[in-house]
Parts: sequence; structure tokens; C-alpha cells
Amino acid sequence: MDKYLLITFNSTNFAMQAESVLKELDIDGQIVPTPREITLSCGLSIRTSMENLEKVQNLIKLGKITNKSLYVFEGVGKDRAIKEI
Repeated sequence: MDKYLLITFNSTNFAMQAESVLKELDIDGQIVPTPREITLSCGLSIRTSMENLEKVQNLIKLGKITNKSLYVFEGVGKDRAIKEI
């Protein structure tokens, strides 16, 4: 089953900055459209693997990433579960 972390942002600028930080630290992350069932505030999010959760949370605490929320996605299509963390 597909399970991943999604980082949402209040602006496109914050998403682009976060992508740069992740690349700089060799943390995999891909810019993706933000699913509408989550938020309409910013059209871009970053998808990364669950193994990066602790790293991402530390970067947020250190102020290196300015995000809106973190979500765990599990499954695909209509059967997927979304949980904010």
C-alpha cells in the first residue's frame, strides 16, 4: 500500500524554498499539486517518503521550512486515508 508524507504551505514561495532546503540536504521530495480535499490556500505541496518524517519535523522546528501542515496519505484513489499530523 502506498504511504507517504505531504507537506503543505501557505504560499508557492514557501514551497519552493522548502524544496531547495530538501535538495540541499539530499532529502527526496517532489513538488506536487495540493489535493483540494486538504486545502485551497496554496496549489503546491511537497511529497516525500515517511522515512523523512523526523527530518522534516526537525527542519520545521529549526525554521528551515515554513509549512502550513503535514499529512500522511495511505492508499490510492477513493480508498486513500488522509491524516493530519
